[in-house]
Amino acid sequence: MSEKKRFVCVNCGHRVKELFKKYSNTMKTTQCDNCHQITDKYIEFEEFIILIDALLLDSCAFRHIIYNGDFKLYWKVSLVVLLLESFALCRQKLPDPPNASLHVHEKGFYTYTLQNMGDYMFMTLLLLIITATLSIDWMQKIGFRNFSLIILKVVLISNLSKFFLLPILVWRNNTTVFGRNLHHLLVMGHHLCSLVLAYQAVGATRKNLRWWALTLVVIAFAFKETARQFVSLVVEDN
Repeated sequence: MSEKKRFVCVNCGHRVKELFKKYSNTMKTTQCDNCHQITDKYIEFEEFIILIDALLLDSCAFRHIIYNGDFKLYWKVSLVVLLLESFALCRQKLPDPPNASLHVHEKGFYTYTLQNMGDYMFMTLLLLIITATLSIDWMQKIGFRNFSLIILKVVLISNLSKFFLLPILVWRNNTTVFGRNLHHLLVMGHHLCSLVLAYQAVGATRKNLRWWALTLVVIAFAFKETARQFVSLVVEDN
């Protein structure tokens, strides 16, 4: 293991030197010196189980993915989620009229993909500003590059909620407009909860500022969604 990698206990967030010790042909998980629990139970789990726990808003799963796990898989998953969200948004905004052409839908898909990429970057920027303002010492301690990467991971992991947009694509023709809007609202609610819990799990702010920081995250999310709706209206007009 590289000493440069920052490992943490998934239960309490306390920094640890290693997640397991190797004895001959056996591997034994370590215990956290702070909470005295297994440092990271997820090193013995399949990636699919970890993803399910993250979708169930488990803070331990968030800490494992962001700090202890190999994030290469989740970059790929994030790309799939981006394409899924873009397609769902395109289908929501561009229903199928009888004379619709394939070119119209293809252009809309690419447009919304670029819009969602900008949405991810904008949310990351807002969280960077909030965290740097409230915990500049934390940023200086771990370095700006690692600081930015952790915040980006928080945004990408919270976007796993967009997987729940898949059912509305399948059942679109068997539901009402109200049903589709309600489904979308529930997905956004889950996304907000995931964002708040993932941000809290990384311990980016001091404890005495934790609730203030989480309030700012909710405000930033609301501001981002407002900006998103405005951009969507501009895209539709053009």
